[in-house]
Amino acid sequence: MNWTESHDVVVVGSGNGGLTAALCLYEMGIKDVLVIESSDQVGGTSALSGGGVWVPGNPYAEAEGIKDSYDDARAYVLATDPDGVVPVEMIETYLRNAPKMLRFLHARTRVRYRSLAHYPDYFSTLPGSRPGHRSIEPEPMNISVLRGGGRYLRDHHPILKMLGRVPMTQTEAHVFNVQTPGWRWLAAKLLAQYFFDLPQRLRTHRSRRATCGSAGVARLLWSMDERGMSLDRNTEMVDLVTEKGTVQGIVVNTNGRQRAIQCRRGIILASGGFEQNQRMRETYLPAPTHASWTTTHKGNHGKPIEIAQRHGARLTRMSGAWWVPTFRVPGIPYPYPSIMEKSYPGSIVVDKRGKRVANESMNYQMYVRECHRLHQSGIDTSDLWIIFDADFRRKYIVSPILTSKLMPDRRIPKAYFDETFLTKADTLDALARKVGIDISGLSDTVERFNRFASNGKDEEFGRGDSEYDRYYADPSVKPNPCLAPIHQGPFYAVRIYLGEFGTNGGLDIDPNGQVRDEQGHPIPGLYATGNCAAAILPAYPGPGSTLGPAMTFAYQAAKHLSGTTLVE
Repeated sequence: MNWTESHDVVVVGSGNGGLTAALCLYEMGIKDVLVIESSDQVGGTSALSGGGVWVPGNPYAEAEGIKDSYDDARAYVLATDPDGVVPVEMIETYLRNAPKMLRFLHARTRVRYRSLAHYPDYFSTLPGSRPGHRSIEPEPMNISVLRGGGRYLRDHHPILKMLGRVPMTQTEAHVFNVQTPGWRWLAAKLLAQYFFDLPQRLRTHRSRRATCGSAGVARLLWSMDERGMSLDRNTEMVDLVTEKGTVQGIVVNTNGRQRAIQCRRGIILASGGFEQNQRMRETYLPAPTHASWTTTHKGNHGKPIEIAQRHGARLTRMSGAWWVPTFRVPGIPYPYPSIMEKSYPGSIVVDKRGKRVANESMNYQMYVRECHRLHQSGIDTSDLWIIFDADFRRKYIVSPILTSKLMPDRRIPKAYFDETFLTKADTLDALARKVGIDISGLSDTVERFNRFASNGKDEEFGRGDSEYDRYYADPSVKPNPCLAPIHQGPFYAVRIYLGEFGTNGGLDIDPNGQVRDEQGHPIPGLYATGNCAAAILPAYPGPGSTLGPAMTFAYQAAKHLSGTTLVE
């Protein structure tokens, strides 16, 4: 092979998994590491995300005096996966090494997180679950310290910004969206910080303050900048170079120039999934499915997955994704995840029959899974709407639509009133007619739901029975904080879709992050982590079940590549 250059390790992808792998390699003695990113922006889907990392027994919770149990965490994760989809050794590897990974990064880099005290595990009724402190979120940071002032850092998803401009942490977003006590003061403080930063406002609408997933990536990127590490943008993986089953290098394309890079120690694939590839979606994912429903950035076409497969890599759990209902806002490039809106009291989700399909307050992953199950059983869930009334509009935010107190209907952009997003009518019957819902079916459903709200018991789906159900509830609503009547016109419908934060099926890896071949043997020199690898926590046991394994198996791969016994 006529190599154009040589490095010890090439990392493909610049999300949490890829940057964690590069930093761990550097700190474990492998300094010659090149990270490549196919787009002009650094951070991938990690930067667009909420940035949460789910790690039982994490050091940030311990610093607050919170004790967790490995045995409880193990029992809980296994209970979320009753069919044993993921090998137990992979789950145990994750639970034992994730806290070590965080301690390692905290001690040696700029990575810093905060414990989320009140964000519960998603299956709060299962044994071993916890009401909080297993998920952590990145500490906000000033992106001005990055090279180029953070110009190449992928920005937050619009849902994580107040008024589409002001970044919020997960904790701040919860206070603002649910409007818990103190939300006005918080909003005023964040707005003042943003608008009084006049030097930045004269240059750009973007805030210097990074939060959530963007802050998580920024802290990793800051650490790489301080070490002078290499990151090539606009560089796409074209092929692997193998000899006798061993990966020797990688072929990439940088702005039209092909490069053949020798990788003396190995390659770590840390790219996204295949959610933007409609062909792969229709091949592997359950129906209904469409690339326009995903919240991820546009570069995730699954190419590294297909290239590795051509070189003998085994794929597994390809029908999985990090499911979440989404809605498409006209003029916004990314769909919005619908996590909170359907959970607030006074809203329901119905199909074309006008019937509810599941507990709207259950965790978003399981909600979409249930919709897929129903679709496969013959109940059409390809058309779904969130239904709510004027009282709901006064109280709650449907991003990017603020409450009617802050954004009356006359101030909602006219483009939003589109059959693919928002519909309004004076009566429920008229609303049903406009969007194509069975009129009598919707009327019966709302009448029954209002009775449940009055009694405080959802006799159909048990909404409000679990601790997670009540996380996005309104404690001022009695007797059930998840249930409020729908009775005051005008009425509204928001179209939602069965989308995802990213696919999670992909390359089969072992506890060291090595990619396995069709016979189950490690392919020498090839590693994977993140959404291009098969998920370790596909049931999504808690907030951050994507980034936690991505970072942990990046750490595992770095240990194996460097031959280090260093664990913290």
